[in-house]
Amino acid sequence: MKLRRFGFVSVVVALIAVFFCAGNLSAAEEELVRVVAKKAEFIGGNEEMIKFLSENVKYPEDVLQANEKGANIHGRVYVKFVVEKDGSISDVEVVRSVHPSLDAESVRVVKLMSGKWTPATERGKPVRSMFTLPFVFKPLKMSDMVSE
Repeated sequence: MKLRRFGFVSVVVALIAVFFCAGNLSAAEEELVRVVAKKAEFIGGNEEMIKFLSENVKYPEDVLQANEKGANIHGRVYVKFVVEKDGSISDVEVVRSVHPSLDAESVRVVKLMSGKWTPATERGKPVRSMFTLPFVFKPLKMSDMVSE
Protein backbone atom coordinates (compact mmCIF):
# COMPACT_ATOMS: atom_id res chain seq x y z
CA MET A 1 0.00 0.00 0.00
CA LYS A 2 2.83 2.39 0.80
CA LEU A 3 4.35 1.69 -2.62
CA ARG A 4 1.12 2.70 -4.38
CA ARG A 5 0.85 5.95 -2.44
CA PHE A 6 4.47 6.74 -3.22
CA GLY A 7 3.76 6.24 -6.93
CA PHE A 8 0.71 8.49 -6.77
CA VAL A 9 2.62 11.18 -4.88
CA SER A 10 5.46 11.00 -7.43
CA VAL A 11 3.00 11.54 -10.28
CA VAL A 12 1.35 14.48 -8.51
CA VAL A 13 4.74 16.08 -7.78
CA ALA A 14 5.78 15.60 -11.40
CA LEU A 15 2.55 17.18 -12.66
CA ILE A 16 2.95 20.16 -10.34
CA ALA A 17 6.52 20.62 -11.59
CA VAL A 18 5.29 20.54 -15.19
CA PHE A 19 2.66 23.22 -14.52
CA PHE A 20 5.17 25.51 -12.79
CA CYS A 21 7.78 25.05 -15.52
CA ALA A 22 5.23 25.65 -18.29
CA GLY A 23 4.83 29.26 -17.14
CA ASN A 24 8.51 29.93 -17.78
CA LEU A 25 8.56 28.86 -21.44
CA SER A 26 9.47 31.29 -24.20
CA ALA A 27 6.96 31.98 -26.98
CA ALA A 28 8.77 29.59 -29.35
CA GLU A 29 8.81 26.79 -26.78
CA GLU A 30 5.10 27.29 -25.98
CA GLU A 31 4.28 26.59 -29.62
CA LEU A 32 5.78 23.11 -29.25
CA VAL A 33 2.85 20.91 -28.27
CA ARG A 34 3.86 17.84 -26.28
CA VAL A 35 0.49 16.08 -26.11
CA VAL A 36 -1.51 16.19 -29.32
CA ALA A 37 -4.83 14.86 -30.61
CA LYS A 38 -3.12 13.34 -33.66
CA LYS A 39 0.60 12.59 -33.78
CA ALA A 40 2.88 13.67 -36.60
CA GLU A 41 3.25 10.95 -39.20
CA PHE A 42 5.65 10.24 -42.02
CA ILE A 43 3.70 10.61 -45.27
CA GLY A 44 2.53 7.13 -46.22
CA GLY A 45 2.75 5.83 -42.65
CA ASN A 46 5.24 3.57 -40.91
CA GLU A 47 5.68 1.27 -43.91
CA GLU A 48 6.83 4.17 -46.08
CA MET A 49 9.09 5.46 -43.32
CA ILE A 50 10.74 2.05 -42.98
CA LYS A 51 11.18 1.90 -46.75
CA PHE A 52 12.69 5.42 -46.74
CA LEU A 53 15.07 4.53 -43.92
CA SER A 54 16.18 1.26 -45.54
CA GLU A 55 16.91 3.10 -48.80
CA ASN A 56 18.76 6.00 -47.19
CA VAL A 57 20.65 4.79 -44.11
CA LYS A 58 24.21 3.86 -45.03
CA TYR A 59 26.47 2.08 -42.59
CA PRO A 60 29.48 4.42 -42.17
CA GLU A 61 32.60 3.03 -43.81
CA ASP A 62 34.90 3.94 -40.91
CA VAL A 63 32.70 1.87 -38.57
CA LEU A 64 32.70 -1.06 -41.00
CA GLN A 65 36.50 -0.92 -41.16
CA ALA A 66 36.83 -0.66 -37.39
CA ASN A 67 34.47 -3.62 -36.96
CA GLU A 68 36.61 -5.58 -39.44
CA LYS A 69 39.47 -5.09 -36.97
CA GLY A 70 37.33 -6.34 -34.07
CA ALA A 71 35.85 -3.09 -32.71
CA ASN A 72 32.24 -4.41 -32.72
CA ILE A 73 30.63 -0.95 -32.93
CA HIS A 74 26.84 -1.22 -32.96
CA GLY A 75 23.78 -0.10 -31.06
CA ARG A 76 20.72 2.10 -31.06
CA VAL A 77 21.00 5.84 -31.74
CA TYR A 78 18.01 7.94 -30.65
CA VAL A 79 17.40 11.16 -32.56
CA LYS A 80 14.93 13.75 -31.31
CA PHE A 81 13.51 16.39 -33.64
CA VAL A 82 10.60 18.76 -34.11
CA VAL A 83 8.06 18.22 -36.87
CA GLU A 84 6.99 21.72 -37.84
CA LYS A 85 3.49 22.85 -38.84
CA ASP A 86 4.45 22.52 -42.53
CA GLY A 87 5.90 18.99 -42.17
CA SER A 88 9.51 20.13 -42.20
CA ILE A 89 12.06 19.03 -39.60
CA SER A 90 13.98 21.26 -37.17
CA ASP A 91 15.97 21.05 -33.93
CA VAL A 92 17.56 17.68 -34.75
CA GLU A 93 19.48 16.32 -31.78
CA VAL A 94 21.04 12.98 -30.81
CA VAL A 95 19.69 12.06 -27.39
CA ARG A 96 21.42 8.68 -27.14
CA SER A 97 24.76 8.29 -28.80
CA VAL A 98 26.58 5.14 -29.87
CA HIS A 99 29.50 6.36 -32.00
CA PRO A 100 30.11 9.73 -33.71
CA SER A 101 29.81 8.24 -37.20
CA LEU A 102 26.59 6.36 -36.42
CA ASP A 103 25.20 9.50 -34.76
CA ALA A 104 26.08 11.64 -37.79
CA GLU A 105 24.47 9.17 -40.17
CA SER A 106 21.28 9.14 -38.12
CA VAL A 107 21.12 12.96 -38.09
CA ARG A 108 21.82 13.08 -41.85
CA VAL A 109 18.91 10.76 -42.60
CA VAL A 110 16.50 12.60 -40.28
CA LYS A 111 17.33 15.84 -42.10
CA LEU A 112 16.54 14.09 -45.41
CA MET A 113 13.06 13.41 -44.04
CA SER A 114 12.22 17.12 -43.88
CA GLY A 115 9.01 17.93 -45.75
CA LYS A 116 7.95 14.28 -45.77
CA TRP A 117 5.77 14.51 -42.66
CA THR A 118 2.13 15.25 -41.97
CA PRO A 119 2.26 17.51 -38.90
CA ALA A 120 0.58 16.73 -35.60
CA THR A 121 -2.79 18.35 -35.05
CA GLU A 122 -4.55 19.75 -32.04
CA ARG A 123 -8.16 20.93 -32.34
CA GLY A 124 -7.93 20.36 -36.09
CA LYS A 125 -4.98 22.72 -36.60
CA PRO A 126 -1.37 21.75 -37.39
CA VAL A 127 1.04 22.18 -34.47
CA ARG A 128 4.75 21.76 -33.85
CA SER A 129 5.52 18.49 -32.07
CA MET A 130 8.47 16.50 -30.81
CA PHE A 131 9.34 13.13 -32.32
CA THR A 132 12.04 10.64 -31.30
CA LEU A 133 13.27 8.05 -33.77
CA PRO A 134 15.55 5.10 -32.94
CA PHE A 135 18.16 3.97 -35.45
CA VAL A 136 19.36 0.41 -34.92
CA PHE A 137 22.83 -0.39 -36.22
CA LYS A 138 23.62 -4.08 -36.05
CA PRO A 139 27.25 -5.20 -35.93
CA LEU A 140 28.57 -5.28 -39.49
CA LYS A 141 31.99 -5.63 -41.05
CA MET A 142 33.25 -4.83 -44.56
CA SER A 143 33.25 -8.58 -45.28
CA ASP A 144 29.50 -8.73 -44.46
CA MET A 145 28.67 -6.21 -47.20
CA VAL A 146 27.42 -7.60 -50.49
CA SER A 147 28.93 -5.88 -53.50
CA GLU A 148 26.43 -4.81 -56.15
